[in-house]
Amino acid sequence: IAPPSDNKAVLTLADGTKIELDSTGKGTLAVQGSVQIIKKNTGEISYAGTATGKVSYNTLSVPSGSKPISLVLSDGSKVWINVGSSLTYPTAFIGNERKVKITGEAYFEVVHNEKMPFMVQNGDLKITDLGTHFNVNAYPDEPEMKTTLLEGSVRIKNTNGVKMLEPGQQARIKPGGIEIKKDVDIEQVMAWKNGYFVFDNTDVYTLMRQVSRWYNVEINFKGNVTEDGFSGKISRDVPLSKIIRILEMNDVHIIADGRKITIGNKK
Repeated sequence: IAPPSDNKAVLTLADGTKIELDSTGKGTLAVQGSVQIIKKNTGEISYAGTATGKVSYNTLSVPSGSKPISLVLSDGSKVWINVGSSLTYPTAFIGNERKVKITGEAYFEVVHNEKMPFMVQNGDLKITDLGTHFNVNAYPDEPEMKTTLLEGSVRIKNTNGVKMLEPGQQARIKPGGIEIKKDVDIEQVMAWKNGYFVFDNTDVYTLMRQVSRWYNVEINFKGNVTEDGFSGKISRDVPLSKIIRILEMNDVHIIADGRKITIGNKK
């Protein structure tokens, strides 16, 4: 199975219209009020214009088996959206805050505006920018949500309380509270954006969730699966068969049947 060769993202407009971005050329995709939605040569989507009257909300969804996509919001803030993820956002920002909602994973480079804080929301979790570059991993199939700060500062808030993050720190949001981890491996966190898988004693379940989204395959576990951790850096441009070979060399038993991959007992 080959790695994704193009972007299969879908832009859903406020009126329900769906635009499949892999089948559209560059230029203006739509006009909503006084706001233009533009697709650039690079495939990046950008919003230009100011809000007049009622604000519309769009959703940009990136399915599994696609390449990530970048988006420039109307305030100039930039978002990279990972595969298996979606972002819902207004076509333009008005009022006293800028709020977007995420499922999955995205990296934000926010244009700071003290009078209009930027907030990322997932359920009861609210991440407020205080002049910031940060990554949010909030896939529903992951055991915990993670927010990693690269630059600036953010405030993390949910029903369990409030925490502040400093650069190089990661907030891990669990049912029991918010745990702060210091000196996080930023290369590993940002590997998806930079075109790599980076593993550091990563368990096979976590590893295969990433593989599943990238190659759009179904992963099943059967029997006594290895508890070993895996470390290494692999380009995301390699075919799935190469990753399977690497795992098999490390005594992981794998049965591949089309887009169904079964991880079984140790060899």
